[in-house]
Amino acid sequence: MSEEQKRWEYKAEEIFEDIPGDENNVNMKIPPEVMEANGWKEGDTVRILWGDHGTIVIEKVEEKDTEE
Repeated sequence: MSEEQKRWEYKAEEIFEDIPGDENNVNMKIPPEVMEANGWKEGDTVRILWGDHGTIVIEKVEEKDTEE
């Protein structure tokens, strides 16, 4: 873990939203305070990882990561 990593806690209903007509997927909303603290903006590409104990790890994908 880097020193810059931060931790927030939310309820699932605060983050996930059903997609009408799609029972297999949900939309995930990244809270504004998380985006701001990480320097992310709408349209950035992120990688979502499922951690231990129900945690979600979100990392911004840098351009060099997508060129591989």
